[in-house]
Amino acid sequence: LKGLINSISDLETDAANDEYNAAQNSPWPPEMRDSVWADRARVRHKMKKEIADYKELIEDIDDDELREFCVSIGAEGLMKMFQLSRSEIADMMGSRYNSGEGHAYYIIVCAATEQVANFKLTKYEPDARGNEEIQFEKVLQYDRFGGFMIDIAKEIPGEDILEIDHEVLNIFLTALKTIGGPKLLQRGPSTSNRDGDEDGDADDVPTKKKGSKGPSFRSDRRLVRLMILRYWSEQIINKFKIE
Repeated sequence: LKGLINSISDLETDAANDEYNAAQNSPWPPEMRDSVWADRARVRHKMKKEIADYKELIEDIDDDELREFCVSIGAEGLMKMFQLSRSEIADMMGSRYNSGEGHAYYIIVCAATEQVANFKLTKYEPDARGNEEIQFEKVLQYDRFGGFMIDIAKEIPGEDILEIDHEVLNIFLTALKTIGGPKLLQRGPSTSNRDGDEDGDADDVPTKKKGSKGPSFRSDRRLVRLMILRYWSEQIINKFKIE
Protein backbone atom coordinates (compact mmCIF):
# COMPACT_ATOMS: atom_id res chain seq x y z
CA LEU A 1 0.00 0.00 0.00
CA LYS A 2 2.73 2.46 0.94
CA GLY A 3 4.36 1.88 -2.43
CA LEU A 4 1.09 2.69 -4.23
CA ILE A 5 0.63 5.87 -2.21
CA ASN A 6 4.22 6.97 -2.79
CA SER A 7 3.78 6.38 -6.53
CA ILE A 8 1.35 9.31 -6.58
CA SER A 9 3.83 12.11 -7.11
CA ASP A 10 1.01 14.66 -6.63
CA LEU A 11 1.24 13.91 -2.91
CA GLU A 12 4.03 15.52 -0.92
CA THR A 13 5.72 13.46 1.80
CA ASP A 14 3.57 14.71 4.70
CA ALA A 15 0.36 14.25 2.74
CA ALA A 16 1.41 10.76 1.63
CA ASN A 17 2.16 9.79 5.23
CA ASP A 18 -1.22 11.14 6.34
CA GLU A 19 -2.97 9.16 3.62
CA TYR A 20 -1.12 5.99 4.62
CA ASN A 21 -2.02 6.43 8.29
CA ALA A 22 -5.65 7.16 7.38
CA ALA A 23 -5.76 4.06 5.18
CA GLN A 24 -4.60 1.95 8.11
CA ASN A 25 -7.73 3.07 10.00
CA SER A 26 -10.01 2.58 7.01
CA PRO A 27 -13.02 0.29 7.45
CA TRP A 28 -12.55 -0.91 3.87
CA PRO A 29 -11.19 -4.41 3.28
CA PRO A 30 -7.46 -4.28 2.39
CA GLU A 31 -8.12 -5.62 -1.12
CA MET A 32 -10.60 -2.80 -1.87
CA ARG A 33 -8.33 -0.17 -0.31
CA ASP A 34 -5.38 -1.32 -2.43
CA SER A 35 -7.58 -1.49 -5.53
CA VAL A 36 -8.56 2.17 -5.04
CA TRP A 37 -4.94 3.27 -4.84
CA ALA A 38 -3.92 1.13 -7.83
CA ASP A 39 -6.72 2.66 -9.94
CA ARG A 40 -5.91 6.15 -8.68
CA ALA A 41 -2.26 5.75 -9.77
CA ARG A 42 -3.30 4.34 -13.15
CA VAL A 43 -5.79 7.15 -13.89
CA ARG A 44 -3.25 9.83 -12.98
CA HIS A 45 -0.64 8.17 -15.17
CA LYS A 46 -3.06 8.27 -18.12
CA MET A 47 -3.97 11.89 -17.41
CA LYS A 48 -0.30 12.83 -17.34
CA LYS A 49 0.27 11.13 -20.68
CA GLU A 50 -2.55 13.27 -22.11
CA ILE A 51 -0.66 16.48 -21.26
CA ALA A 52 1.34 16.21 -24.50
CA ASP A 53 -1.92 15.98 -26.49
CA TYR A 54 -3.32 19.07 -24.78
CA LYS A 55 -0.07 20.94 -25.32
CA GLU A 56 -0.37 20.21 -29.04
CA LEU A 57 -4.05 21.25 -28.95
CA ILE A 58 -3.39 24.71 -27.52
CA GLU A 59 -0.05 25.55 -29.10
CA ASP A 60 0.02 28.19 -31.85
CA ILE A 61 -3.31 29.57 -30.69
CA ASP A 62 -3.27 33.35 -30.42
CA ASP A 63 -4.72 34.41 -27.07
CA ASP A 64 -6.41 37.52 -28.46
CA GLU A 65 -7.95 35.63 -31.38
CA LEU A 66 -9.32 32.96 -29.04
CA ARG A 67 -10.77 35.63 -26.76
CA GLU A 68 -12.38 37.41 -29.71
CA PHE A 69 -13.83 34.10 -30.89
CA CYS A 70 -15.37 33.44 -27.46
CA VAL A 71 -16.87 36.93 -27.46
CA SER A 72 -18.32 36.29 -30.92
CA ILE A 73 -20.20 33.25 -29.57
CA GLY A 74 -22.15 35.59 -27.31
CA ALA A 75 -23.33 35.30 -23.73
CA GLU A 76 -26.12 32.78 -24.36
CA GLY A 77 -23.93 30.64 -26.60
CA LEU A 78 -21.17 30.47 -23.99
CA MET A 79 -23.71 29.62 -21.28
CA LYS A 80 -24.72 26.56 -23.29
CA MET A 81 -21.10 25.53 -23.85
CA PHE A 82 -20.08 25.91 -20.23
CA GLN A 83 -22.33 23.15 -18.91
CA LEU A 84 -21.39 19.64 -17.86
CA SER A 85 -23.50 17.10 -15.99
CA ARG A 86 -22.12 14.98 -13.17
CA SER A 87 -22.87 11.87 -15.19
CA GLU A 88 -20.40 13.04 -17.86
CA ILE A 89 -17.58 12.77 -15.30
CA ALA A 90 -18.62 9.21 -14.51
CA ASP A 91 -18.81 8.41 -18.23
CA MET A 92 -15.30 9.79 -18.80
CA MET A 93 -13.95 7.56 -16.05
CA GLY A 94 -15.14 4.55 -18.02
CA SER A 95 -14.67 5.60 -21.65
CA ARG A 96 -11.38 7.48 -21.32
CA TYR A 97 -9.67 5.99 -18.27
CA ASN A 98 -11.05 2.44 -18.14
CA SER A 99 -12.13 2.91 -14.52
CA GLY A 100 -15.88 2.87 -14.86
CA GLU A 101 -18.55 0.98 -12.94
CA GLY A 102 -17.14 -2.06 -11.22
CA HIS A 103 -13.93 -0.29 -10.27
CA ALA A 104 -13.49 0.81 -6.66
CA TYR A 105 -11.93 4.14 -7.67
CA TYR A 106 -15.01 4.92 -9.79
CA ILE A 107 -17.01 5.13 -6.56
CA ILE A 108 -14.42 7.50 -5.09
CA VAL A 109 -14.50 9.79 -8.12
CA CYS A 110 -18.31 9.87 -8.09
CA ALA A 111 -18.19 10.84 -4.40
CA ALA A 112 -15.53 13.49 -5.12
CA THR A 113 -17.71 14.84 -7.96
CA GLU A 114 -20.59 15.15 -5.50
CA GLN A 115 -18.30 17.04 -3.11
CA VAL A 116 -17.21 19.42 -5.88
CA ALA A 117 -20.84 20.05 -6.80
CA ASN A 118 -21.65 20.92 -3.17
CA PHE A 119 -18.25 22.25 -2.19
CA LYS A 120 -19.52 25.30 -0.30
CA LEU A 121 -21.51 23.01 1.99
CA THR A 122 -18.44 20.94 2.91
CA LYS A 123 -16.80 23.91 4.71
CA TYR A 124 -13.43 22.72 3.40
CA GLU A 125 -10.65 25.17 2.69
CA PRO A 126 -9.95 25.72 -1.05
CA ASP A 127 -8.38 22.69 -2.72
CA ALA A 128 -6.54 24.52 -5.47
CA ARG A 129 -2.85 25.37 -5.78
CA GLY A 130 -1.56 28.13 -8.05
CA ASN A 131 -3.48 31.26 -9.03
CA GLU A 132 -5.00 29.86 -12.23
CA GLU A 133 -6.43 26.82 -10.45
CA ILE A 134 -7.58 28.88 -7.46
CA GLN A 135 -9.49 31.33 -9.64
CA PHE A 136 -11.11 28.54 -11.67
CA GLU A 137 -12.20 26.79 -8.47
CA LYS A 138 -13.82 30.05 -7.31
CA VAL A 139 -15.90 30.55 -10.46
CA LEU A 140 -16.90 26.90 -10.93
CA GLN A 141 -20.49 26.39 -9.81
CA TYR A 142 -23.09 23.69 -9.87
CA ASP A 143 -26.74 23.99 -10.80
CA ARG A 144 -29.06 21.02 -10.36
CA PHE A 145 -30.64 21.75 -13.73
CA GLY A 146 -27.59 22.71 -15.78
CA GLY A 147 -24.87 20.75 -13.99
CA PHE A 148 -21.40 22.22 -13.59
CA MET A 149 -21.15 25.72 -15.00
CA ILE A 150 -19.41 29.06 -14.71
CA ASP A 151 -21.25 32.39 -14.47
CA ILE A 152 -20.08 33.53 -17.89
CA ALA A 153 -23.08 35.82 -18.44
CA LYS A 154 -24.61 38.64 -16.44
CA GLU A 155 -27.63 40.87 -16.90
CA ILE A 156 -27.14 44.43 -18.11
CA PRO A 157 -28.56 46.65 -15.32
CA GLY A 158 -32.04 47.90 -16.16
CA GLU A 159 -32.30 45.72 -19.26
CA ASP A 160 -33.47 42.18 -19.90
CA ILE A 161 -30.30 41.44 -21.86
CA LEU A 162 -27.33 39.21 -21.04
CA GLU A 163 -23.73 40.18 -21.64
CA ILE A 164 -20.49 38.27 -21.23
CA ASP A 165 -18.74 38.62 -17.88
CA HIS A 166 -15.25 39.32 -19.22
CA GLU A 167 -13.60 38.81 -15.85
CA VAL A 168 -14.95 35.24 -15.69
CA LEU A 169 -14.04 34.64 -19.35
CA ASN A 170 -10.47 35.76 -18.66
CA ILE A 171 -10.26 33.42 -15.67
CA PHE A 172 -11.30 30.49 -17.86
CA LEU A 173 -8.95 31.40 -20.71
CA THR A 174 -6.05 31.76 -18.26
CA ALA A 175 -6.84 28.35 -16.73
CA LEU A 176 -7.13 26.85 -20.21
CA LYS A 177 -3.43 27.53 -20.82
CA THR A 178 -2.48 25.20 -17.96
CA ILE A 179 -3.93 22.03 -19.50
CA GLY A 180 -0.81 21.66 -21.64
CA GLY A 181 1.42 21.25 -18.61
CA PRO A 182 4.17 21.07 -17.74
CA LYS A 183 2.49 19.44 -14.71
CA LEU A 184 -0.84 17.74 -14.16
CA LEU A 185 -1.63 19.79 -11.06
CA GLN A 186 0.02 22.98 -9.92
CA ARG A 187 2.37 23.05 -6.97
CA GLY A 188 1.89 24.64 -3.59
CA PRO A 189 4.74 25.99 -1.41
CA SER A 190 7.73 23.68 -1.11
CA THR A 191 7.39 21.46 1.95
CA SER A 192 9.81 18.61 1.37
CA ASN A 193 12.63 17.33 -0.78
CA ARG A 194 10.06 15.63 -3.02
CA ASP A 195 9.48 19.07 -4.52
CA GLY A 196 12.55 18.36 -6.60
CA ASP A 197 10.62 15.77 -8.60
CA GLU A 198 10.12 17.62 -11.86
CA ASP A 199 7.72 14.96 -13.13
CA GLY A 200 5.42 15.28 -10.17
CA ASP A 201 2.78 17.71 -9.05
CA ALA A 202 1.68 18.79 -5.62
CA ASP A 203 -1.16 18.12 -3.28
CA ASP A 204 0.87 19.01 -0.25
CA VAL A 205 -1.70 19.65 2.44
CA PRO A 206 -4.59 17.21 2.74
CA THR A 207 -7.87 19.00 3.35
CA LYS A 208 -9.78 17.31 6.14
CA LYS A 209 -12.09 18.61 8.79
CA LYS A 210 -10.43 19.14 12.10
CA GLY A 211 -10.12 15.92 14.05
CA SER A 212 -10.80 13.74 11.02
CA LYS A 213 -8.71 10.58 10.71
CA GLY A 214 -10.16 9.48 7.38
CA PRO A 215 -8.50 9.76 3.98
CA SER A 216 -8.43 13.10 2.19
CA PHE A 217 -10.13 13.20 -1.20
CA ARG A 218 -8.76 16.63 -2.00
CA SER A 219 -6.53 15.41 -4.83
CA ASP A 220 -9.51 13.55 -6.32
CA ARG A 221 -11.61 16.73 -6.24
CA ARG A 222 -8.78 18.56 -7.98
CA LEU A 223 -8.76 15.90 -10.70
CA VAL A 224 -12.53 16.25 -11.14
CA ARG A 225 -12.16 20.01 -11.66
CA LEU A 226 -9.31 19.36 -14.10
CA MET A 227 -11.51 16.97 -16.07
CA ILE A 228 -14.17 19.71 -16.26
CA LEU A 229 -11.61 22.31 -17.38
CA ARG A 230 -10.18 19.97 -20.01
CA TYR A 231 -13.65 19.12 -21.35
CA TRP A 232 -14.66 22.77 -21.78
CA SER A 233 -11.26 23.65 -23.22
CA GLU A 234 -11.63 20.92 -25.85
CA GLN A 235 -15.11 22.18 -26.78
CA ILE A 236 -13.97 25.78 -27.18
CA ILE A 237 -10.72 25.08 -29.02
CA ASN A 238 -12.18 22.51 -31.41
CA LYS A 239 -14.98 24.91 -32.30
CA PHE A 240 -12.42 27.71 -32.70
CA LYS A 241 -10.27 25.62 -35.07
CA ILE A 242 -13.27 24.56 -37.17
CA GLU A 243 -14.60 28.08 -37.60
